[in-house]
Amino acid sequence: MAAIEFPEALNLCVEYVDRNVREGRGDDVALLYGEERYTYREVLENVCRAANLLQQVGLEPEQRVLLLLSDHPEFVFFWFAAVRMGAVVSAVSPDSKPEEIAYYLDYTRSRVAVAEERLVGTSLVPEKAKWLRHTIVCRGGDTVAHLGHRVTRWEEVRDALPPDHTPAETLAEDVGVMLYTGGSTGFPKAVVHRHVDFLANTHAYGLPVLGLRKGDVTVSVPKLFFGYALGNNLLFPFRAGATVALFPEKSTPERVLDEVTRRRATILTSVPTMLGAMAGLEIEPGRWDWSSLRITTSAGEALPAELYRRYTERFGHEVLDGIGSAELFHVYITNVPGDVTVGSLGRVVEGYEAKICDDDGRELPDGELGSLWIRGQSVGLGYFMRTEETRRHFRGEWFVSADKFRRDAEGRFWYGGRTDDLLKVGGRFLAPIEVENVLLSHPAVQEVAVVGYEDEEGLTKPRAFVVPRNGVPAGEDLARELQELAKRQLQPWKYPRQIVFRESLPRSDRGKVLKKDLRVQHPPDERS
Repeated sequence: MAAIEFPEALNLCVEYVDRNVREGRGDDVALLYGEERYTYREVLENVCRAANLLQQVGLEPEQRVLLLLSDHPEFVFFWFAAVRMGAVVSAVSPDSKPEEIAYYLDYTRSRVAVAEERLVGTSLVPEKAKWLRHTIVCRGGDTVAHLGHRVTRWEEVRDALPPDHTPAETLAEDVGVMLYTGGSTGFPKAVVHRHVDFLANTHAYGLPVLGLRKGDVTVSVPKLFFGYALGNNLLFPFRAGATVALFPEKSTPERVLDEVTRRRATILTSVPTMLGAMAGLEIEPGRWDWSSLRITTSAGEALPAELYRRYTERFGHEVLDGIGSAELFHVYITNVPGDVTVGSLGRVVEGYEAKICDDDGRELPDGELGSLWIRGQSVGLGYFMRTEETRRHFRGEWFVSADKFRRDAEGRFWYGGRTDDLLKVGGRFLAPIEVENVLLSHPAVQEVAVVGYEDEEGLTKPRAFVVPRNGVPAGEDLARELQELAKRQLQPWKYPRQIVFRESLPRSDRGKVLKKDLRVQHPPDERS
């Protein structure tokens, strides 16, 4: 497992932005956003302006800055500006609840926040953030916000800021970014990353697996505050001199296909939920053209084989399902073009090493379900201000995942669910994904999530929450069909004792099903 060699002196902004201008791609289109187009030279100039503004408002190297932005060009400008000047950047959804935003500001001790103007005075109250010294706002539109003396509107000062800036002399080992985990319980925690971590994964996964090159155009379902999108829809294409298309609105099947069609996108970054929604969409003849797409990626949660089949039958190209995590920045196990095993997560990315172990750290033979241990050059330094959890999951060079996996004899990995999702039914462990995959094979099912509940005798049994496909009536007949299907294809004890129909499933801002919310949802009138 040879590490990729990078220079000791290294600055992320220089490697991803300045480099394109230096190597003659300054006039190539880097960003597309609505009617706005930015070349790599224009991106660099705006990054420099943003870095100068951060310094003007008092941000110093190694201090932290929090971005509360959707996919606007300003996310790109200020993300790169922060690492350019040697600060530490993190980003969260601008649609976070007020108490979540207050937590992020206090937890990170961010001295500067960069936010959409609509948040000031509502979700974001600068006066109540004890560590915050200044807020920069943008994309206010026609709103007239009352801005305090420690709030600066980007659009008002941008043109007066110098378009050049000397980057900080950062090292590969310097801390530059904090990425938030999905957070199955409580508020998310941040993984501390060095500058070099992002280049390491770019050259191990982003470039060789996705085959990114000049001329590619990328579009993403998840937003840039999510590390998966940060890589696929910013860092990887920028390293290749490709073009990134951004849109700030919520991702819907229609909006995504509009963007793919308009931009002639070649790579789509997606998640299983969206793949299913796109596959089930009623297509108006001539409205969309996705023939430019050569790859769609999927991550965030396991992609069921049935959803893969539905999507590829309609859209006609491969889906590369993989697994990654904030702890290693991005994907480290994946299917690759021309070698997709449907239902599996593929093999370990070159440059990483993985093993399956029991609870005591002993390596298990192929075929047995256990914890994933993964190591590679991009592994983070640990969780910020979370020592106990760091010691539990970061074991020397290895990161120990909370997810369960098994490896087959050909080196492919198969997802078995999160440790806290496993059910013990009749003394035997059940991975809910087994039941979910079977129920998804029914043509009436759009989405499904299986969780445990206690019956009248206090015993754990599986309950399935099912979202029927459009136009399919939900009721006792369909519930019985699904239960009989599970009994036929699985061992009888695994079938869901209850089927609960829903119009949608609760999801996090990263698109993952919130099973902890489902565990407490059991209205008697909706049980079948």
